[in-house]
Amino acid sequence: MAKIVLTVGGYVLGNLLLPGLGGAIGGLVGGYVGGIVDQQLFGGTASQTVYGARMQDLRVQSSSYGAVIPLLYGKGRMASNVIWMRGFDEEVRTETQTVGGGGKGGGGGSQTVTNVTYHYYADIAVGLCAGPIAGVDRVFADGNAFEDDKVGDMRVYLGDETQEPDPLIQAVEGADRTPAYRGLAYVMMERLYITPFGNRLPNLTFEVET
Repeated sequence: MAKIVLTVGGYVLGNLLLPGLGGAIGGLVGGYVGGIVDQQLFGGTASQTVYGARMQDLRVQSSSYGAVIPLLYGKGRMASNVIWMRGFDEEVRTETQTVGGGGKGGGGGSQTVTNVTYHYYADIAVGLCAGPIAGVDRVFADGNAFEDDKVGDMRVYLGDETQEPDPLIQAVEGADRTPAYRGLAYVMMERLYITPFGNRLPNLTFEVET
């Protein structure tokens, strides 16, 4: 109501001071002020949805056919080569909060803001070196110590001649199409959380001991 009254009043007053153009300016100013008054007197709820960054493509750190399999003696920090990957899984998270609404007497407008964010996970197997190895002591991602909460499950295969195929790869590819990679030490990373790394596979290195 105040917006209508002040718009008309502003138009009339502006037209008296400056015929023609003054009416238009006065009407705009009056409508703006009236909108603020209505909001404070009668409140109101507005809504807004904010969308986070969404991945367009997945960049793989390294995956090469015919890559050299290193030999390691003692202990060393090994780069990795992606030998299997299922792709990525998108998880959409929605968070809603209400802000404002604290005007006099409980009046004033409020705004509901909905934040939509996208989070991505990948299942990958990375080859390390010729086996057998004793184990993997530490893992690094982009040069920093890898945090355990960034992966759902991590399985280390020592690369002996009796190791069995990974159950996840077997479930996806089928039992008759899944190699055991005997003689190759590798690590299976299930539900690797890649969003903290810019929605890409981080540069993974492993401290390996033979």
